[in-house]
Amino acid sequence: MITIAGITLPQTAVWTNETEYGLPETTAETDLSGTEIIYAGKPAGTIEIYIPATESGMKREDVLLLCRAAAAAAPVHADINGKQLSVIFIHDSSAIQLKPLNAKQIQADTDVYSGTIRLLEV
Repeated sequence: MITIAGITLPQTAVWTNETEYGLPETTAETDLSGTEIIYAGKPAGTIEIYIPATESGMKREDVLLLCRAAAAAAPVHADINGKQLSVIFIHDSSAIQLKPLNAKQIQADTDVYSGTIRLLEV
């Protein structure tokens, strides 16, 4: 189960980069003598949650609540598969990329959305 800022995501929500989470970011280069030099940085704290396009996707009213939480630009609590985290929404337009399953001019609060939510552990 995944909960962000008190909002429970659908059972179909998946933490897509869970296996990469916490691994140090590394880059490698070769110096003039041919020796490979590896640079390691702090662990990656980016979390991507994917909500598939199904009828049990995320309800519009919950999407709007998430958007309000993201706009506040403050840390929120997340429970992701039993892991307790303090997170913020990534500060760009890719933080919440959720789109309605059925395109229409006026969306109801019960309409279903799918897409990706991007968070950063703080």
